Amino acid sequence: MASPSSETGAPEPPETIEVEDTTVACDGGGGALGHPRVFLTLKGGRAECGYCDRLFVLKEGVKPASGH
Repeated sequence: MASPSSETGAPEPPETIEVEDTTVACDGGGGALGHPRVFLTLKGGRAECGYCDRLFVLKEGVKPASGH
């Protein structure tokens, strides 16, 4: 659950991370306080972690790999 903003009481937006690949791993970034590592596939240039709500977006100008 996101913590409320001190000024408005509205939840803070999730962290947005720009990436250069369409497959990313997220572990919450908190070391032992994070969450299990999950692998996400960016569809439409974005993916959101179901555990921590981090948003991964494809960097502008980066073309997704065509696959193997």
